[in-house]
Formats: sequence, C-alpha cells, structure tokens
Amino acid sequence: MKKMIIGYTMVAALLLLWSTTSYAEPFADLPDGSKLDLGAICPICHMKIEASMIGPAAIVMKDGTVKGFDAAGDLLRYYLEPKAHDLDIDKIKDIYVTEYGTRKFINGKKAFYVTGSDLQQGMGPELAPFANKEDAEKWKAQHSGSGVVDFNKVTLNDLKAKKKRMKMDHGH
Repeated sequence: MKKMIIGYTMVAALLLLWSTTSYAEPFADLPDGSKLDLGAICPICHMKIEASMIGPAAIVMKDGTVKGFDAAGDLLRYYLEPKAHDLDIDKIKDIYVTEYGTRKFINGKKAFYVTGSDLQQGMGPELAPFANKEDAEKWKAQHSGSGVVDFNKVTLNDLKAKKKRMKMDHGH
C-alpha cells in the first residue's frame, strides 16, 4: 500500500511538473544576452514567431525591450517604416537576424542581404541574410538573386512581391 501511494504521488508530481512547463513558450538567446520570445506574434505578418526555415529576427531596444519578427524581411518592413509602427530608431540598441544556412543570430546592421531571390515567406519575397559578402554572393548566384546589399541599402521595394504578368488570349 505504501509503494502504491508513493507511486501515485510520483505520477501526480510528474503531471504537475509537465502541466506547468508544457505551456511555457520557448525563448531564443540573442548574442547580447536578451531573450526572444518564440511564442510572440510578429507585428508585421501576425504569425507566431517560431524557428522557421528562414529563422526569426529581433530588435532590442535600449530599455531592454525585445521586438520579435518571424524573419529578416518582416523586421526590415517594420524598420523601414518607423512612423507607421511608432518606432523610435534612436532607441534601438541592437538588431539581430538569423543567418541563412547557419541558423545563428548575427548583427543585422552588419549583415549582407540577398535581394530578389527565389526565397519566399508568408508576406512575399524574403531576404537571405549572411555574415559575409562572399557567402551572400555565392547563394545569390544559386538562387536567382538580383543583388547583395548591406543593411542601409535595403529598400521596401526589395520586399515587395513582383507581379507576374499574364498574357490573356482574347480570342482574336
């Protein structure tokens, strides 16, 4: 009887532990020691920030606040329109993006971004960030990229979907 009570107590304790930890959202460690909540909602695409194929991105503010994005493209859509998102660029401490391929966080302001490639995300074209220009150039050639630019050269136009024109047969 005593063994049975101990067994039930252990099972109850394990269930309690599981129930309190299974709902905790995972966090990603950023290079500056900040934490990115992978369960938060991206302010641009309104999708849950997860460690997707492309990888999350983050803006760390000087007050310690971390704003997460599901990819570098959404972070740049946010950053390039600060008034629309009530963003004070002067209060930004760090910007991090996930390097394409290595899946490691790198300094977003020092990264090289491949534009116009075949890489797509839910919001349209996606940028492929790289820590060094040589890797970006190589990837660009393999994925139909149109350019390799640094952070300050990315434009909203680089993040817009290219409309494909369809020829219509009017029966003439």
